[in-house]
Amino acid sequence: MSSLEKLLQRVSEIGRAGAILEEMIKMGFIDDNDLRTHKISRADVKNALEKSFQIGKEILSLEEQMRKRQNYEYLIREIRNERIKQVKTEREERKIQRVLDSERRQAEWKERLKTEAIYLGEGVSSKLQFTGGDDSALSSRSLPIVHSARELADSMNCTVDDLVWLCYERDVGEVDHYSRFEIPKRSGGNRLISSPKPKMRQAQIWIQENILSNLQPSEYATAFRPDLSIVDNAKKHCEKTIIVKLDLKDFFPTITFPRVRGYFEFLGYNSGIASILALLCTDAPRVRVTFRGEAQIVATGPRGLPQGACTSPALANLIASRLDARLAGLAMTRSERWIYTRYADDLTFSTDSKEPEVGTFISAVSKVANDEKFQVNLKKTRVMRAPHRQAVTGLLVGTEVRIPKVTIRKMRALFHRIEVQGKDIVSVELGKDALLVARGYLSYLHMVQPKLARKYRNKHSWLAE
Repeated sequence: MSSLEKLLQRVSEIGRAGAILEEMIKMGFIDDNDLRTHKISRADVKNALEKSFQIGKEILSLEEQMRKRQNYEYLIREIRNERIKQVKTEREERKIQRVLDSERRQAEWKERLKTEAIYLGEGVSSKLQFTGGDDSALSSRSLPIVHSARELADSMNCTVDDLVWLCYERDVGEVDHYSRFEIPKRSGGNRLISSPKPKMRQAQIWIQENILSNLQPSEYATAFRPDLSIVDNAKKHCEKTIIVKLDLKDFFPTITFPRVRGYFEFLGYNSGIASILALLCTDAPRVRVTFRGEAQIVATGPRGLPQGACTSPALANLIASRLDARLAGLAMTRSERWIYTRYADDLTFSTDSKEPEVGTFISAVSKVANDEKFQVNLKKTRVMRAPHRQAVTGLLVGTEVRIPKVTIRKMRALFHRIEVQGKDIVSVELGKDALLVARGYLSYLHMVQPKLARKYRNKHSWLAE
């Protein structure tokens, strides 16, 4: 290190004045006399220089700390700025990622909607799980094996969108898959008929042909079955001492959506497929209302089997099989040994017993019906004792099944009027085709009393034209 560099370092250590004083003493410009003149000892000068040296060191340390502090604050600012930039970048990246995730989820949702029935409306979507089921049970019953909405839609030759549109439960909406009208009941009042529109009818026909037609109801059910009629129902009660007739109240509406879904699950379908099939086969009673100038279709009750759907009769028979089995068991275990048949909602019991406990028996039947979630309409209960008139499903039962005389008289009168007045005049009076009505009478007669039907066909040859 050169002399100049040493001097500059000393100046930085003890200050310029201290460095000058120190050099002046070294060079002899200041001697002891001068020091004594000013009453300063060499020790004082040494202490002053040492103190100046320490102060200089402290100043240098402080300056170094200041430099470091300034650098630290700078670094903090830089780090903070970098962090802010990073946070903004990450926020933008997250925003972009959220948009991408949302678009991905929407695309996945749309794709799922093409293959799955994810939601079908309030109150009916709790069991839309397309897992499980019992394929072996389905196979043993010769039923189609389907596991998903897509498989079912493919089997029905439609899209999943079509299937969801047909199934979707709407309490209020503009869509109605049925044409609704009322017809008068024989017992008074009106019966609501819900006739499915083409797409719904097509789906129900598939269910009827591929599922329901492969299943057998109980032997006691005689309605809605091929090769069976009211005649077969009535024949079982010929020549009985007592016949008891009971009516199930609101038979079709009582078989609600949960019961139909449960039946399809019993067959072996998973709960999702069972839900879709049940929704296709049930509907709520609905009315059309106008609100703020817009027509709306409003449900007025729970979903049940609609009267007018081709699937309702078979489902009613199948779901009532347990009721039939219990009532038949009750009838056979009684001491009176009752015979039991059911034609739709008409329950008929007959016995040869002379003194059966009819009241107790009717109470027992009502209890069984209630246990099976049906209700007997006691107002329509009829007890018919021989030798008085006994009728089952509109036919007289004695030694044989016969059509009531009043019906025969109406038929003969119609035939006579057509021959005398001509079918056109009678058609105007009736408000419908008289020839079709006449042929309907003849078909009814042929079903119950074929010999008498042949007699009238031979007498009125125009019936066969």
